[in-house]
Amino acid sequence: MSIIKNGIILGIAVFFAACGGKEQPAVEAAAEQPALASGTVYLTKAQIQQAGIQTGTYDKRHLAAELPVNGEMLLNKENTALVSVVTDGVLTNLKVRINQSVRKGEILATLFKPNLVDLQQQFLENRDKLQYAQAEYDRYKNLRDADATAGKNLSKAEAELRAARTLDQVLGAKLKQYQIDPASLQADKLHTEILLRAPISGTVTEVMAGTGTAMSAGSALCEISDFSQLHPVFYVFEKDLSKVKNGQKVNVRFPSEPGVFHPARVYDVEHTLDPMRKSVRVHARFERQTPEHAVSGAFLDARLLLGGDAESNALPSAAVIREQDEHYIFILEKEDAEGATFRKVAVRTGGTDSSHVAVSPVEDLTKDARIVVKGAYYVSAQGAGLEVEE
Repeated sequence: MSIIKNGIILGIAVFFAACGGKEQPAVEAAAEQPALASGTVYLTKAQIQQAGIQTGTYDKRHLAAELPVNGEMLLNKENTALVSVVTDGVLTNLKVRINQSVRKGEILATLFKPNLVDLQQQFLENRDKLQYAQAEYDRYKNLRDADATAGKNLSKAEAELRAARTLDQVLGAKLKQYQIDPASLQADKLHTEILLRAPISGTVTEVMAGTGTAMSAGSALCEISDFSQLHPVFYVFEKDLSKVKNGQKVNVRFPSEPGVFHPARVYDVEHTLDPMRKSVRVHARFERQTPEHAVSGAFLDARLLLGGDAESNALPSAAVIREQDEHYIFILEKEDAEGATFRKVAVRTGGTDSSHVAVSPVEDLTKDARIVVKGAYYVSAQGAGLEVEE
């Protein structure tokens, strides 16, 4: 029994000795990791190579100060028209379709109105009465001058002439509503259809009725939009309103063209705060033709130029990290054969172009400071303990 007991004790001792021998290198390895201060990130040489991290220094560039804003393409209500009928009738000979371009005054459809003949008949009959009333008035006026008749007959003729003239004007106005010229109306050329014309030039965006539809007064036929008046609208926060004015230049960019800017200028700043967006709408017009791919409601981002074009310290846009409302860069603080330590530095950003942004560190950096110009987001993610795909 003593032999067995000694063997068990010996085995346990050997097991713990073996375990202790394996744990010791791990402890030593952990002890070799550098102690990191807040805002610093340590990367091994392998990580640096895999992420393609590169360091450099500032570029000197002329970058104007800018205010980044978001917006959309907008077509004002005054640049759209709803074509409606002014009287009842049956729609005939529809000439338009959706997405068709039309010119102002172009015939869109015809409206058949049988009782339109009655109105023309009344006008023609009254026109004959007007001629007779005029002749009677002239006759009684001449007789009165010669004291050959009583003045009351002249007064009666004058009243009948006045009534005929009034009716002529009223019926003539009604005919003009139906696009019939009273001066050229003849008994052998009566109209039974009303021509519906385009009130503006543009594109037909919606058709509400088809051939044969019985229309009532006020019924809509189609909608026309003048997309040549499509323009960018930006949403500027109240705190930035003092930086915006009419005539200011703005560079507009669409998501479909990330590297292309379209120059425009501000022409109107609204005076009402949007309660949902907590911002004010700013309208602009393109300096050149409106881009063909621009559509109403399309999202866009832009940069309002605030003036100033001095030479600035600039870095590639990818070198500047944004965390909430702050911006940061990383500088190489220490490097050895095993890896390197990077430190996060807060910066203020200024003007930008398609590839660079002006930066001003909130603390003084040495002239030979090595700034991470490629792979800054990888360094930031490692410092936050995030997984980054190779």
